[in-house]
Amino acid sequence: MDFKYESEMTRLVENWLLEQGMHVKREYPTPWGICDLVGCSFNKLKVKRRLKLGQKQPIGSHFRVLLLSYIPDAEQNESTSFEKLHREFAKFLDKSYIDKELQRLIKDRFVEEIKPGCFNKLNGWYPLHKRIIAAELKLNRISEVLSQAQSNIAFADESYVALPMEKARSLFANRKERQLVENGIGILGIDYERIHVLLRSRCAGDSNDVLKMHCAERFWRTHFRGN
Repeated sequence: MDFKYESEMTRLVENWLLEQGMHVKREYPTPWGICDLVGCSFNKLKVKRRLKLGQKQPIGSHFRVLLLSYIPDAEQNESTSFEKLHREFAKFLDKSYIDKELQRLIKDRFVEEIKPGCFNKLNGWYPLHKRIIAAELKLNRISEVLSQAQSNIAFADESYVALPMEKARSLFANRKERQLVENGIGILGIDYERIHVLLRSRCAGDSNDVLKMHCAERFWRTHFRGN
């Protein structure tokens, strides 16, 4: 029996992610488009460390996560100044905006001002997530879904294409498999009863730490409410 709509496959892949103990978001926005499904699970020990620091709020916007990444950890016995941070972003943003975002990080206890104009971050829990899985679903247009899955490696620990079973088997059997293996993309075959993992994703080396951190933060509020 063939699927008529991608939405028919969505519930099955979503359940597959939920069964792995993940929080799941549909139509997840990325800088290059919408990812059909993203699942995120958290490291419980690191969650406890973060809560012990009083950091209950999500960090926030992508820029706020980026700004935080430029601030040294308190454990490193280093700090940075507002002037250094401004120089990093001066081509794109004015001082008032950078200062506003920095003050928000201080308010939410991610950053401390150790002396006037000098800052470090309170960490010890990064990375917060345990796994991030991205899945792109398609009935056809295989080259398009492969391109999207390749892009998703930037923020996901595992990136999959999910296709109706016969098309997934066909993709697995042809020369595209070598490309998939090299790129780290996995293949999910879908029928009306279950998800079949035909090829496991093995993403490595191409991820962006800031994008991963921002992704986990977008799941933080959901995780915090559920615990």
